Amino acid sequence: MKKFAVIILSFILFCTISTGVSAHSSAQNLSNTNAIKIANNASTHFWNALHGYKNTSCTQKTFNYKGKQYSYLCKEFNTKDKLVTYLSEKFTNNSIQKGLNKYNYITYNGKLARAVGDGSSMLTWSKAKVKLVYQRPNVRSYTFTVPTVEGDSVKRTVTFYKSGSKWKVNQFDAVQ
Repeated sequence: MKKFAVIILSFILFCTISTGVSAHSSAQNLSNTNAIKIANNASTHFWNALHGYKNTSCTQKTFNYKGKQYSYLCKEFNTKDKLVTYLSEKFTNNSIQKGLNKYNYITYNGKLARAVGDGSSMLTWSKAKVKLVYQRPNVRSYTFTVPTVEGDSVKRTVTFYKSGSKWKVNQFDAVQ
């Protein structure tokens, strides 16, 4: 029985140490491949926030406020706290606050809403080519050449900041 306990404890210790090392290493180094993955995921978060839902669309009630048409976000994002929590997975806090202001998010009758607009991503971030253009210990900037769905490509510069153990995008609409 003691051997079994020692084996289990050794296994747990090994998993804990190896997990900590790999998480630490990935936080220290932002490779080109990881930059593409983070930008691609951040783009998905950006568009989900703009559309007002993540997984399934809902019937979004519209209303007029100060001469503009607004739409309530779906239940999963119907408060600022819920949306900020979701966006903070990929974006810095500063970029989220600036983005919510820029895209006219408001709380109206206790629910989060955003100005009505159309759009969706025409860029294929997962197939982007990337070049590191600036590097400091906690900051990296990359120039991305991102293919469009129409066969062209566009250039975007995306800056990442290390926040705790994660790299995050520092401009809300850099990955639109």
